[in-house]
Amino acid sequence: METDPTGPIDDDALPSPASGRSWIRNLIPWLGALAIFAYLFWEVPFEEAWLAARDARLDLFVPEVLAAAFFWFLIDSRTLSYLFTRFNAPVSWSEARSIRGVSYLLTALNWNAGTAGIIVHLRRFKGIPALESTGSMLFYQNFDGLILVGLALLGASASAESATLETIQRVTGIVFAVQLMILAILTTSYPSWNWLSKIRQAKILKPFRSANWADAAFFLTIKLAYFMVFIWIFWVGSHAFGVEVPFGVVLASAPAVMMVATIPIAPAGLGTQAAAMLFFWSEYGEKAEILAFGLVFPIALVLARCLLGLFYLGDLRSTRGSD
Repeated sequence: METDPTGPIDDDALPSPASGRSWIRNLIPWLGALAIFAYLFWEVPFEEAWLAARDARLDLFVPEVLAAAFFWFLIDSRTLSYLFTRFNAPVSWSEARSIRGVSYLLTALNWNAGTAGIIVHLRRFKGIPALESTGSMLFYQNFDGLILVGLALLGASASAESATLETIQRVTGIVFAVQLMILAILTTSYPSWNWLSKIRQAKILKPFRSANWADAAFFLTIKLAYFMVFIWIFWVGSHAFGVEVPFGVVLASAPAVMMVATIPIAPAGLGTQAAAMLFFWSEYGEKAEILAFGLVFPIALVLARCLLGLFYLGDLRSTRGSD
């Protein structure tokens, strides 16, 4: 995605991935990944992880990841089309696929750059102020968090067979209740305190004020399908690598693994997911097998998403040329 960092942008908060203040900002996540890899291969020798990956059923796992990546892409782009059309400006599903595809390339460099790239595109080609599109993304991500925490609570409640799962159950129960309370406060007029009413009127919270039950049902349904496929891939993928994790344990831990992957200390969750899997699944398989899966999965997913991004890169260049 091409952007002009010197162009007139009215929104001070607009993050432009192409005009980063320094190359160091993009280097830091890779340094973080190297540090995590150093720890992981200190915990599990590289040779053991390599052998575990070589012995895995990659002939089954890789096609499943590729198919899932395409499904996630279609779901995610359709959701973005609905989101921005509903709260900002008309965005077709075709254009949303282009936007989402190219954002995958940016995410491979820096996790936050993908979201920033979407905001930049909407500002330049749709005239949507950065604060407004950021508000829509915030509303969208609110459902991500709600569903992930809810699934973790469900899985931990159904399979509370260890101290770790019991801890997940307690923590997610509290977080889920807090999330619901905040969502209720932002989408209703109660309580009607003056200071709270002023907060609700902020531009960035406009989608929360405008949303209705149909919007909530759409986002909950489509994102639930999105994350259930993720959990399914975690389950069948771990078994393809010889890790016999019960489905209930995957249901409880996978949301935490996915949330850890979004922490911007490593690109695309490289290393962070594997570390989280080692923490949650160590009693269900050999560490080498868990580590192999934890590294192969994000790498395969990043490669699949980058291929999608390259396919749609020309679409956005054409859009820019006709703008």
